[in-house]
Amino acid sequence: MKRNAVIYSYPFLVDIVVALLLFVGRHSLASRGLSEGAVGSVLLCYGLGYCGASLFMRHFVRPALARAQMVGALAVVVATCVALARVESVLAVQVLFALVPVAISLFFNSFQAYMLGITADTGRSLSAMAGHYTFSWSLGYALGPLVSGASRTYMEWAHVYYLAAALSAAVAVLVGWFRPHRAPPGEAGAPPREPQRAPGRSLIGPAWLGVALGWVGWNAVSTYWPVQATQIGFAAHIKGVVEFAFAVAQSLGALALIRLGAWHHRPLALPLLGALGVGGLLVFGGAASPGAFVAAALLLGLYTSATFSFMVYHSMYDADRAVKRVAYNETVVGASFLVAPVLASGLHHNGAPFGPSYVALAALLGAGVAVQALWAAAANRRGT
Repeated sequence: MKRNAVIYSYPFLVDIVVALLLFVGRHSLASRGLSEGAVGSVLLCYGLGYCGASLFMRHFVRPALARAQMVGALAVVVATCVALARVESVLAVQVLFALVPVAISLFFNSFQAYMLGITADTGRSLSAMAGHYTFSWSLGYALGPLVSGASRTYMEWAHVYYLAAALSAAVAVLVGWFRPHRAPPGEAGAPPREPQRAPGRSLIGPAWLGVALGWVGWNAVSTYWPVQATQIGFAAHIKGVVEFAFAVAQSLGALALIRLGAWHHRPLALPLLGALGVGGLLVFGGAASPGAFVAAALLLGLYTSATFSFMVYHSMYDADRAVKRVAYNETVVGASFLVAPVLASGLHHNGAPFGPSYVALAALLGAGVAVQALWAAAANRRGT
């Protein structure tokens, strides 16, 4: 248990860094009075770098070299954070936000390859591994905006980048120093046990669609929210609390889903969980107070917890294809960063109310979830 806590602290801490970067990048531009197009360009550039890098990670990541690759990736993150703290031009910020996700992609691809070996050694269930991984990185993603919003009270936006650099360096030291004990005493040399799996087939196609729907939805909200919050006059800590609520719901939802057993093979669960996401977007559309925005974020976060757990589970279901599928997982995440700002800009014009745009996002999400559920049911009927 102690070993697992240390290992799962890696994505937890790195996603604090990711959330710090994306929060500061977006809100610092919004605070300068720039448009939602400029604010959304942070997500667009991040998605471009992440998607492009993840396409090639299946050729580059090696489970035997995963630890070294994680340390190298974190060293690049440190250098990029320092550079972000020193630049002011929008173009320079955009270029650096296209570069840092290359290192982040390398880290997360390497980490999941590393965890696949750990899971095989212990025989832990895939549903537990998927849930705990989603919990750990989502909790880090939750704390990032909260730390950013609180830190802004005491330091300039640029100084928060130095905080992200210091945290990245600390994780690199931890990854390099900690060496897990892979086999219990007396079992050295024993063949790895197969991770425990529920009977069924891999539904990785519907899983990728689900993450695209949920993550595009949240990042479209992330494009509107900094501009919307600035227009309403919310303080920086309120902005951070709303984004914290989304990610902490995603984190705790992933833990709760572990208790549902073999839900990953039950297509009927998908529209039931999707209703949470649709509801969250509709609440965003009518929200005016901090409490209403927090409630909307909680609903949407519970939905995305299911989409990420579902994807991680099915990508690991066939161990022989896991490294390749994990690379595609990260590509889907990166593509969602790319699509979301474009979709958000297409659904909303500067100066117009945000409510109709959220309703349109909810309608698109509902239609997508219906397609996902039908696809998963059809795949299940084809059998293994």
